[in-house]
Amino acid sequence: MSTFLTLLKREYWENRGGFLWAPIIVISLFTVFTLIGMIAGKVHLGNLPVEMRSLPLDQMIAKLSPEQLQKAMIGWRHALAGFGLIVQMVLGVVLFFYLLSSLHDDRKDRSILFWKSMPVSDFSTLLSKYVSAALVAPLFAWVGVIVLQLIMLVMFSIFFLSNGVQKYTLLWTEADLIGMWIRMFVGIPLNALWALPAYGWLMMVSSWSRSRPFLWAVFAPIGVGLVLTWIDVLSNLQIPQSWYWINMFGRAILGVVPWMFGDGANAIGFNFSSDRGPYDLYSWEAMGSLLGSAHLWIGVVAGLAMLGVAFYFRRYREIAD
Repeated sequence: MSTFLTLLKREYWENRGGFLWAPIIVISLFTVFTLIGMIAGKVHLGNLPVEMRSLPLDQMIAKLSPEQLQKAMIGWRHALAGFGLIVQMVLGVVLFFYLLSSLHDDRKDRSILFWKSMPVSDFSTLLSKYVSAALVAPLFAWVGVIVLQLIMLVMFSIFFLSNGVQKYTLLWTEADLIGMWIRMFVGIPLNALWALPAYGWLMMVSSWSRSRPFLWAVFAPIGVGLVLTWIDVLSNLQIPQSWYWINMFGRAILGVVPWMFGDGANAIGFNFSSDRGPYDLYSWEAMGSLLGSAHLWIGVVAGLAMLGVAFYFRRYREIAD
């Protein structure tokens, strides 16, 4: 166990720029731009520019009926969840490039020869990289989401209070912060299962490609999809090209972005609508629907198979060109 923890620490220190600093930078930039918008922002009513600070927010909110106020608070929950999605999407980008280089870079610079001389098995090395992507990095992102949401709550509270809105406390009491954070935390291992095909594909390509793993990981599936689409258009064959783009290409490439599973994993994407927003992504119903989906478990089997292939190449292909 101590050896495995050491491997996890190694992954963190070698990739702390993506795991730690990427969320910090994104949170900082978003906070700065939001603050600028609050101070100098304008909205346009038709052709008439209106200063945000000049709006009589206290009077506008006081005139809201209880039903309208409740709808406004639901919208606020969606906004908070949307702030969190910004960090989650950055996490997806970080994980994509981390996994793509995880088993390739040390073969490229030949440092793999040093690590193979150490009393560490290839299985432990591969597992540490998977756990880092599936659990460690998402935990950093989870903390980042909490920090960003708290910053936004404080900023909007000050903004409303400075405009004479006494009901600013509703921003806190109706936010469902604790419930959202708990569901997001529980969703980390669930997202790890959902993303297993993407993790497996990227790590498999990283382990066997001798050069340019990005081209193999992205453009090879695109090429297959274009061929299937071309055959479907120019022939009478009923090629399931739409299924391929969603379940093969989508799961293998976009699956690294957390919370992108559709209704019961039957689609990929956030699937927002007039009655479904970011807050609904973190619902127990959505997670339960995913667990009961055959698409999830078929993907788990496929992901494990690709991780098995990655382990094979990790063991027998030591040098990249």
